[in-house]
Amino acid sequence: MKLLKDPKVIILLVCILASLLLIAFKGISFGVDLSGGSTIVLQTETELSESEMTTVNEILTSRLNTNGLSDVRIYPRGSDEVVIEIPESADLDRIKKILTQQGVFTAIIDNQTAYTGQDISYVEEPGTTASGYGVGFKLTLDGAQNFADVAYGKGGYPVELYMDDNLISSPILSADLADGNIHQSQVITVAGSNPTEDDIDEAWVIYTALQSGSLPVKVQIEYISSVSPTLGSEFIKGSVIAGLFAFIAVAAVISFRYKNPKIVLPILITGFSEVLLILGFASLISWKLDLASIAGIIAAVGTGVDHQIVITDETIAGEAKKVTKSIKRAFFIIFGAAATTIAAMLPLFVMGIGMLKGFAITTIAGVLMGISISRPAFSRIIQYVLKN
Repeated sequence: MKLLKDPKVIILLVCILASLLLIAFKGISFGVDLSGGSTIVLQTETELSESEMTTVNEILTSRLNTNGLSDVRIYPRGSDEVVIEIPESADLDRIKKILTQQGVFTAIIDNQTAYTGQDISYVEEPGTTASGYGVGFKLTLDGAQNFADVAYGKGGYPVELYMDDNLISSPILSADLADGNIHQSQVITVAGSNPTEDDIDEAWVIYTALQSGSLPVKVQIEYISSVSPTLGSEFIKGSVIAGLFAFIAVAAVISFRYKNPKIVLPILITGFSEVLLILGFASLISWKLDLASIAGIIAAVGTGVDHQIVITDETIAGEAKKVTKSIKRAFFIIFGAAATTIAAMLPLFVMGIGMLKGFAITTIAGVLMGISISRPAFSRIIQYVLKN
């Protein structure tokens, strides 16, 4: 068929095939509102600058990654809130402790600071040590030297270990560590050789805080909202049904408008192909689809159908004149409409306003792929159909 040799149609087919392969082999990720999970909103003690908010995000991300949670989404909301989305499988109680720990660590001997969290160069995962269950770590040379100076001759004194001004451990300083020499290896003991679940959680909170460093400000949980996997599945099912009804409604309107299946089918097939392209793009960049993203897909496809109607009308009107000139006029209208849509979405995307960012990304992606891939191909398809 001559149509299948057209470069614009070939590009559309190749992109659809690539999207199908991405969806099949890489899959599509869903946000917590569709897959189940919790959204935790943290309130910072004071308003933060952009760089401070970036630091907070990096530290919180590091803490969650340290605890095996790489599949999380963290983003700022304004200058004093941080939103964290965690999957259903996460231990919510432990995560709450990890997130709200500022992580300011200090060791005191005889009312003198022996070392702080900034003097720690390496932290071991919690486990059984010579003195019980706890967290082993190593000091920097400067930190170990300061510890040696402060601890010298104070064997038998308690080493008071504070985390966020709370005393977490106070082991007795052995005479061996008070000899004035450098001892880089240290231990925070939280329990004996048979720790409870709370002791283990506490050790992991300490380990995480030492590993990631301290937050520049204190944070507290403002609120937590959770969605069960069952409810998430219902949302997905509802979205699919709503999309199906929307597709049927569009088909009915277009059928009433043109009363010709040879015109209606290409419009509907092209619209469906744009859904595949957007889903393939989401899979490629590992974007988690949420309800706002699905709304963005529907908006992008709706815009695409509008543009296809413009192309179709201009093609029909240009049959007796010059089709090329009519198509150019149609694309002038389409590019103008696409530019205004993208301009309207850019503030949501750049400012990253919570879940609305998903709406902006899918809408912009859909419009860009539409004007660069599917609509040029559709113009060739509809010209071919009307000629034959």
